[in-house]
Amino acid sequence: MKRAKSMISTAIAIGVAVGTLATFNAAEASQVTSWDMSSVEIGPPTNVTDPGFIFDQYNYIPEGSLVDPNTGAVATGGFMPSGYVKYTVGANFFTNGAMTWKERDTQGPGLSIVNNDDVTGENCIMSAGWNPDSTPDATQMSDWWGVDLKQCSDPWQSSKRFKMVSYVLDGPVDLTFQVSDTGTEDIYRILEKYGNHTGERVTGYTTQLGFLDANGNFTEALPGQGLSFCLRNGSKFSNTAPTPSSMANQGELDSLMAHGLFGAPDKHHTSSGYFNPYVRATFGLLAGETRIETTGLSQVHRDLFGEWLPADQMKGGYFFDMDGIVYTDNALMASCEGVFDEAAALAGAPNAGCDGTWVTYRESVDVVDNGDGTWTIPPSVGTDIRQPIPVDAATLEAWANDPLWIPADIDDLANVNVNSYMTVGSIASWPTNDGNGNASFTIRITPTFDATVAQAEPGTTDPQDFVVSITAPTTVTP
Repeated sequence: MKRAKSMISTAIAIGVAVGTLATFNAAEASQVTSWDMSSVEIGPPTNVTDPGFIFDQYNYIPEGSLVDPNTGAVATGGFMPSGYVKYTVGANFFTNGAMTWKERDTQGPGLSIVNNDDVTGENCIMSAGWNPDSTPDATQMSDWWGVDLKQCSDPWQSSKRFKMVSYVLDGPVDLTFQVSDTGTEDIYRILEKYGNHTGERVTGYTTQLGFLDANGNFTEALPGQGLSFCLRNGSKFSNTAPTPSSMANQGELDSLMAHGLFGAPDKHHTSSGYFNPYVRATFGLLAGETRIETTGLSQVHRDLFGEWLPADQMKGGYFFDMDGIVYTDNALMASCEGVFDEAAALAGAPNAGCDGTWVTYRESVDVVDNGDGTWTIPPSVGTDIRQPIPVDAATLEAWANDPLWIPADIDDLANVNVNSYMTVGSIASWPTNDGNGNASFTIRITPTFDATVAQAEPGTTDPQDFVVSITAPTTVTP
């Protein structure tokens, strides 16, 4: 409890109200055993074909499970055969949302439960698939992938987060888990990426712990009922005096936008965010024992784009593919000030699909080849120093003829990385208890829009509006 006491003392010193944190105690409890997919509709994969592609080293599949549609060859060595697909996009659908993934090291069904991590012994709810860094000493491609199942302790940036998206504003998305009585209280880390696919702006969302009955009715768990959000050490939050995310360590209680868009360099990121090199864009969180509520989106985001954008209203970006592998993170070099049409851009539309001006928030757009397979990317410049500058026509023409420069949606604007912890305790009073040591619980997440606090995007008058132009290019000019 030293850490909890230290947090409370600090809060008093700076005048911030912090919730009471309950002590973690070993007690009769349950272990999460599986994701209950009984009400999940498994979606068909979406394949992107490329007959000229030999194999995809980023897409492990069981040996012999696929046949090349062009040559009839059977997949061997755990890789896609020639001409099959570059990647497969999978989805599992449930009421008001979906679990999505791109099958490379991440595999269906998109989510897995890890009990007793093989390195640290911790528990977590994370993505499903293989650890892409599990075979650093491999000497041939057939040994490269599919060796170790994903674990909580896998390295940073190894696709550990399951990705859940909401399709309906105010529509709850439920993840139900089966548990079994183990006699100990267990802590689970939740590694999630949450996406706004509602088609509408969102000012926040609520995450609840509770139970679904046979008719699909949800009841939030009661304090002390054996389900609670907590800190990494198991200290439980309080519904009556919730704890703000500002009083937890990063990684314990967060809702973060991609660092490549907003944020100063840190231990994981050597460069700064494109739009703001100082401040990370986040949703503030207020955590109670059985619910976590957002307290608003960072002003650095709202001043540029208003409230949280949905995936079908993305801003346009021009990216530089530093390693020639489009799947890996690419550097955002310029952004479209106007309406952007990604499909038209990729088809060769004038001005790369932007009906306005391409600008850069970086010092320049001149990348430098270091001669060793790496590139030096100019740093971003804060708007307190200089407003973004236009990209000239000659540069745009050069980019259009260089495959390393790619116009695309800045899709990370529709996602947040969510970090939290929960304890699973005694199932004795759970309404889902079957009397034989088994039960289930549900994590419910609901996106919302509060017009009383919403801020409009510059160029619009209503906080719910989007920047729309009827002159946006949608066809390729011969």
